[in-house]
Amino acid sequence: MSSVNRVMTARDGYRGSRHHARARRRQARRRRRRAKFRVKLVKWSGAAALGVVATVMLVQPEGDGRASAAASLRDRSVPIAASTPEHQPAPVKPRQTLITAKRPAPPKLVRQPEPARPNVVRTTGRLAVVPGSTPARGTGRTLTYRVETESGMSFSGPALAATIHGILTDPRGWQPIEAVRFERTDRPDADLRIIIATPQLTDRLCSPLITGGELSCRVHDRVVLNAKRWAYAVPAYAGQLTAYRSYLVNHEVGHALGFGHSQCGAPGAPAPVMMQQTKGLQGCRPNPWPSVNPT
Repeated sequence: MSSVNRVMTARDGYRGSRHHARARRRQARRRRRRAKFRVKLVKWSGAAALGVVATVMLVQPEGDGRASAAASLRDRSVPIAASTPEHQPAPVKPRQTLITAKRPAPPKLVRQPEPARPNVVRTTGRLAVVPGSTPARGTGRTLTYRVETESGMSFSGPALAATIHGILTDPRGWQPIEAVRFERTDRPDADLRIIIATPQLTDRLCSPLITGGELSCRVHDRVVLNAKRWAYAVPAYAGQLTAYRSYLVNHEVGHALGFGHSQCGAPGAPAPVMMQQTKGLQGCRPNPWPSVNPT
């Protein structure tokens, strides 16, 4: 073997011995790490066992702690809590606090329905004659009239006709004063047309007189009664709707009989029927009847 080959073989042998030495050192380090890990594992297992024993002793303080711990370690598949079901916490029920009211609850408030208001303002402009007739009473010349109402209002035509005829034939009315008797008819040749209409139609039927949606009137053969006044009267007749209706009929029919307006004669006296009581009493007392004080 040449000198060169011997040098190379020696070099290779040196390198090989160095490689094996490093490998042996690595293996030694691995063995030391495994040994340390096993020592730690043993410590951890001992601590876990002590914890199990302490738990068993706390759960079963009257028994043999060592025997319970050994039994638990032998049977790892059964949880310790399962061996003592009687010690599981019961579900907590919510507490109910009963409060006694010091005073009774107030009654339930119920809004009372408002009474329906009659339709006396929405105009249709159409008049209808109340059918039927009512004979006259008493003696004297006969004056015929028919009752007409505007369509769409909340009044009953027959009821209106009965009320008006009762006012005209009342002994306190115009019949004994003027020696006249009133007869209701539905014929077109009646002497008077007594009409109840909304304020808008009243203004039209009363033209050229100015009623301003508040007053009533008599024009030619038409006695026009404002339905708003018929339904609600005026402050001077507060709470006396029937009396005001009697005044309204007697006042306007009085114009048809030839009477003009009057004034209050003396404070506190009954107002004349022909006084414009709808506008105020001027110190007089309300009076709906001609027999008490006509003019």
